Amino acid sequence: MEVTRDVSFTSPSARETVIVRALGPSCDEAVGVYAIHDAEGRPIWSWSAPLPRAFGHVFENNNAMQEFLQRWAQPKLSTTQTAPEWSLLQSGQTTLDRLTYQDIRARNLPMLCHFSGTAREMCVFWEPAAGGAGQFYERDAEETEQ
Repeated sequence: MEVTRDVSFTSPSARETVIVRALGPSCDEAVGVYAIHDAEGRPIWSWSAPLPRAFGHVFENNNAMQEFLQRWAQPKLSTTQTAPEWSLLQSGQTTLDRLTYQDIRARNLPMLCHFSGTAREMCVFWEPAAGGAGQFYERDAEETEQ
């Protein structure tokens, strides 16, 4: 199964595409792939995981999977300045060192957050100098942006 949605991640006028896929012999044995492609179709970010491990055993049938994919394909868009200050991060929320995290946050770069587990979101930033997205931090899905 696959769901595609247009987004403006890298800039307000940009036209990227989010593609989410469930691959496998059955819904409860699927691997999920989250990918963002630029306007020319080039991949700029991807993430994957076994769906039952990341999201639990809620994929009993095609309807549940289709509903999940529809929600998963709707990222939250903001900027890195809305991310928590370094001192507010919990251990393991980011793989970046302090100076890199603070630099990315201060530069107020485009940020996209997508589900990465039960009540969890992965937030990635757009680095224009590199022409790609990178993992910024992970947060609780209910967490409000600061």
